[in-house]
Amino acid sequence: MPASLVQKRVPGRLWNSYFKLCVERNPWDKVLSHYYMHAAREGGSLSLDQYLARGRFPINYFRYTDSSGDKIIVNRVLRYENLLAELSEVFSQLNIPFDGTLGVKAKSEYRADRRPYKQMFNDKQRRIVENAFVREIELHGYRFEC
Repeated sequence: MPASLVQKRVPGRLWNSYFKLCVERNPWDKVLSHYYMHAAREGGSLSLDQYLARGRFPINYFRYTDSSGDKIIVNRVLRYENLLAELSEVFSQLNIPFDGTLGVKAKSEYRADRRPYKQMFNDKQRRIVENAFVREIELHGYRFEC
């Protein structure tokens, strides 16, 4: 449920008393992960260009912004690429014990090619992702740096 809907359904006092966090990921890396999962589920026959042409991307900014999508309304958006360090900060701030590990590697079996995303996209593919994730890029300052 998007945070904006939760905010509308709970009393303001309660909303303000909770620490609300979520995780966002570099759009190009997120798209590659999503692509590899779909390719594996479809027997490996899906090309990156075919996946991109579908235009069904894992876009999440609306889950942690207001109804306009312009303002982040959760207390913290953790970056997936720094997840353990940022979780450690949040848990320390909230006085929650954390040993620095999550103990799981969800969906890690799908992506055999571990090259950095910068080496995986051509210019056209890079722009497709950039256009699809314009809000996340604006909200979090992500850049495709060669």
